[in-house]
Amino acid sequence: MNWLTLTVIAIIARATYSLATRVLSRDIHASSITHTFLLTVSTGILTLLFNPLIGGLNFNGVNNHFLLLGFIIATSVGGNIVYFVGQKKLDTGTTQIAFSSILIWGGFLSVIFLKSTFSMTQSIGMVILLSAILIAQVKKDRVRLNQSVLYIILSAMLFALFQVGSAQAASTISTGTYLVIISFGTAITILLFYSKTIKADFYILNSQVQNTFLKTLFASGTSALYLIFSFLAYKNAPDSGVVVVLLTSQVIVSVIFGIIFLKEREKMGIKLLAGLLAVIAGLLITS
Repeated sequence: MNWLTLTVIAIIARATYSLATRVLSRDIHASSITHTFLLTVSTGILTLLFNPLIGGLNFNGVNNHFLLLGFIIATSVGGNIVYFVGQKKLDTGTTQIAFSSILIWGGFLSVIFLKSTFSMTQSIGMVILLSAILIAQVKKDRVRLNQSVLYIILSAMLFALFQVGSAQAASTISTGTYLVIISFGTAITILLFYSKTIKADFYILNSQVQNTFLKTLFASGTSALYLIFSFLAYKNAPDSGVVVVLLTSQVIVSVIFGIIFLKEREKMGIKLLAGLLAVIAGLLITS
């Protein structure tokens, strides 16, 4: 598979993950910390199962990248927890508007850390993509910069840092090794700092074991697919910064999935227009 196909699959997986976490947060009554812990542990277990298919484990050279891997884990921990906290009091549309700032963060950070260079055509594509993301969420009411919205904007910045850090790691660390370290590293870090919170939530989750298992499995499965295909895309792309930017179009795909699966039919024409603009933007960015 070429890098563009890998990126498209990663975008679809990430958009599905957004819907899955929304349902998980809504239906499974636990703290954002416990949600993140369950997801990352489950993702780690799934990546172990997939490992033989993506090169297996190879820890050669990992000791030279402790700081980078620690940074990626820290942004994963912070981004996931802050995202769950923010979306609890927001609807899907408002969440995606605020999260769309990841395009700005991702483009900016790619230039600084990945030494990416965007042509005029690609820059126009990025502007069109940002416009498409905002158009897809047009509502009569303005998005207010309340605390929850600010949490989502902060999570977008942290996830952009996570993506850029992952893109840097892709050049020297195998896919299977990266997945295991990041998934279990995130879970262990959360457990070390928030063991009391997780323990208290587990007593509550005892009454909803099957529901928790099924919805966590679905969300972690889409998370694992996103991590696998995005990391492979970073490895194969001539400029990994372009992958970082393209991955932000998952917001548009999330909106379209919301129309199909969550019956969010309000302003469907505008949302489909946004989808068309996103396709045009993607063609410009990859030119």
